[in-house]
Amino acid sequence: MDYPKSVPGIGLVNGKFVNEDVVGGLPGSLIPATWGNGITDELLNVVKSAGLEPSENDATQLLLAIRKISQSGEDKHAADIGAANLYMANYVPAISALKDGLTLRFTAGNANTGASTFAPNGLLPKPLLSLALSALRPAEIVGGSMCSVMYSAARDSWLLVYASGGNATSGRLLNVKTFTASGVYVPTAGMKNVLVKVVGGGGGSAGVSPATSTQYGVSGGGASGSYAEAWLDAKTIGISQVITVGISGAAGAIASSGASGGTSSFGSLVSAPGGGASPWIDLVSPGGNGLYFGGTPGAVASGGNIVNCAGTSGAPGISVAGPTLAGHGASSPLGAGGTGNSFGGPTSVGTGYGAGGGGVANAPNQPGRSGSAGAPGVVIIYEYA
Repeated sequence: MDYPKSVPGIGLVNGKFVNEDVVGGLPGSLIPATWGNGITDELLNVVKSAGLEPSENDATQLLLAIRKISQSGEDKHAADIGAANLYMANYVPAISALKDGLTLRFTAGNANTGASTFAPNGLLPKPLLSLALSALRPAEIVGGSMCSVMYSAARDSWLLVYASGGNATSGRLLNVKTFTASGVYVPTAGMKNVLVKVVGGGGGSAGVSPATSTQYGVSGGGASGSYAEAWLDAKTIGISQVITVGISGAAGAIASSGASGGTSSFGSLVSAPGGGASPWIDLVSPGGNGLYFGGTPGAVASGGNIVNCAGTSGAPGISVAGPTLAGHGASSPLGAGGTGNSFGGPTSVGTGYGAGGGGVANAPNQPGRSGSAGAPGVVIIYEYA
């Protein structure tokens, strides 16, 4: 837009309009119809784009239109005057129509307890959605939260872009819940997704018989529990899930096999069987050789959409012409297997979660010995907003 400098004979002086000078005998500038209509149309386009009806008698329309249009790209603030789940705020200048991308801020007066709406300046309430485009969960907004919302014309809804102090920041770690005993998992308010780690109990090792003056005894280590990781959303989990934590595989009594570890599970969604125990076989005489199997792992875990794997076999015990070495217990992703010992060394249980117990050994004339227990399973839940 500019003065009509290209139109000849209209009487611009120094590029601008002038009045007629009667005394000096100089004519005033002319306003070409094309230029005048163009200027008027350009101004009317601004007024109409703001949703206003042009009026000859209203000299404030251009200013009002500029203010309304500018609100689609500015961040206006007002205090919430509504109630929990029904957020309202009055802005100056007033918001009279919703435009895609309109961004507003308000200070919440109350925490939300579930699905919520927002209405500026008395307009019809529209759903207030999370960035995941789902209804708000409890406590995503708390009293005093500084909230930033943006209107989406495509969804005819407001999106909660940010809420200080609440659980609305997408992807934020909310809590970590570790179940070392069976129970019930109830999601933390605002949880949208969880990372679940599940490991079964580790297997125990076998105990050995009393040895005569010509015998040796040895056992292999217990296997580790199976392991799974899963990323699950709030809809899949629901209001709660039953948690089962696999018990540790018990140590074998004298001359007896150990016990397998128990299965750990996150409801019916993720399951990790326990590791197998090492079996008791028999004593070996001097000069003889023996290989004493470690525990075998349970079935491959199920339900993990990140990883499903079986445990690891316990190491075998070995006797070679007399000298013996018990098998080590298998380690799990969350625990360390017990150490196999030789000739009366201390028993070594699995540590952490899901690891197998270490095997035991005895020499001639030593009494029978119990094996080592595996480590219990666990279910660990990382909750994210």
